Amino acid sequence: MNHLTEGLYGETAHVNVLTIFDGLDEGQAGEVIFDQQSIWQLLNHMIYWQDYVLRLLKEEETVPPKHASETWPSEVRPLNERAWLAAVDKFTNGLHEAVQLAKNEHGDSNSQEHLISLISHNSYHAGQVVFIRRYLDQWPPPSGGDTW
Repeated sequence: MNHLTEGLYGETAHVNVLTIFDGLDEGQAGEVIFDQQSIWQLLNHMIYWQDYVLRLLKEEETVPPKHASETWPSEVRPLNERAWLAAVDKFTNGLHEAVQLAKNEHGDSNSQEHLISLISHNSYHAGQVVFIRRYLDQWPPPSGGDTW
């Protein structure tokens, strides 16, 4: 692994973002605390920007949102378990795709900037997810977490 792939997964810097949704159900994903976003909204916001960065990295046409509100879902909770699991899978698959692109990245500073931006964005929102999970007494996940 290189520093970009380690950052995407969260190695040495923060909790592995692949674990932050483990063990949650659609009801827990839709909980709102302190009038903030739910985990469902955070997940979909993370997917939005991850997909955006992936399109940039693949040099596909991208149109930046006109306003931040376009990057947040209005629904607070998933419709059902299938929708919840599909969103988690979409995030996971996108992250694996970003890691593959990072492995093949050979010094292009523009690509590095996009990947670092994705690392920072996912890290920030992963912290929010962990905070909500702690408040809901749902941390650490079954796969483990930062319990030291």
